[in-house]
Amino acid sequence: MQTSDTNTTGDEIEGTDLLDPSRKNEERYFITALARGLEVLSCFRSADKGLTNHQIAERCGLPKSTVTRFTYTLTRLGYLVQESGGRYVLGTATLGLGSAMLARLDIRQLARPMMQELAEFSGTTVSIAVRDRLSMIYIEVCRSTAALALALQVGSRMPLAVSAIGRAYLVRASEQERKEILARYQELDEMAYEAVLAAIERGTRDYAQYGCTTSFGEWQKDVNGIAVGFYPIGGSQLMSINCGGPSSSVSEKFLLEEVRPRLIDIAARLES
Repeated sequence: MQTSDTNTTGDEIEGTDLLDPSRKNEERYFITALARGLEVLSCFRSADKGLTNHQIAERCGLPKSTVTRFTYTLTRLGYLVQESGGRYVLGTATLGLGSAMLARLDIRQLARPMMQELAEFSGTTVSIAVRDRLSMIYIEVCRSTAALALALQVGSRMPLAVSAIGRAYLVRASEQERKEILARYQELDEMAYEAVLAAIERGTRDYAQYGCTTSFGEWQKDVNGIAVGFYPIGGSQLMSINCGGPSSSVSEKFLLEEVRPRLIDIAARLES
């Protein structure tokens, strides 16, 4: 999706498609240039070896000329580093932002012993994630010593619609937040919009039946997982905790009968 290159560096209020219609009275506070600059930083993934201006433009849906100005500015400020071949990687200035955020999440220290115990019991990977736009990003991961545990790490991303951890978030999210998520999907891809609608319905049914959400071979055909959404003690930011592993060693029956009560208990202890 291409957007106009006009006035992208000014403070005019444009790009109102990023806002929910019910919040139009707040549009005058929205700085589009700042939002687009943050989108550029957020488009980088842990598996990327570096991105060109063209690749960044495609991911962000912005004109290449606009992206070129953003990457130049972000490089000057240390948030990006330009490597040989014209590719950009995240700079050390972004590390400071991430470290400050993670340090604030005391829930990780509280959760880690319980997560590790469950991981060892079940031979799985247990993770906590928060939403970042249209995906879930892991902020804590505990792995079993089992050789087949999933090789996920802090910073890994999961899709909202087909992952158990994403569905758990959608089920527990406020009605306003779900509306904003759906509006963003509808702008980007009608098929993706239908998929996330189905994910909310499926997650709601799962919660009613199991007290958690499930994903058996949907994120990846050989991976099973379950998840629970929770609001951490003393916090207002919704999170999800999941438990998953290869379907060859972690069956649907085992997750629902043996792991599910333990995962629900951990989420309740982190929330109460």
